[in-house]
Amino acid sequence: GQVFNSERKDHFMMEVWNPLGTVGVITAFNFPNAVFAWNAAIALICGDTVTWKGAPASSLVTIATAKIIGDVLKKNNINPNVLT
Repeated sequence: GQVFNSERKDHFMMEVWNPLGTVGVITAFNFPNAVFAWNAAIALICGDTVTWKGAPASSLVTIATAKIIGDVLKKNNINPNVLT
């Protein structure tokens, strides 16, 4: 990963991606896409798969968003099953 300078002498910081496996995202009804995007974006960037459980009150939003993201992943030759 990237190496960053530190204010301390003879010290450096290094960015390390650490995939966890499957990341679960549980969202409430009031900001379903925002909360999902905040969590899923970093998980996908790090190489994790994402399982999304949306609130029952916003289930159509969850289904529609997952379908749109799945279509985008397919068009870019990425397995759409990384997001369920």
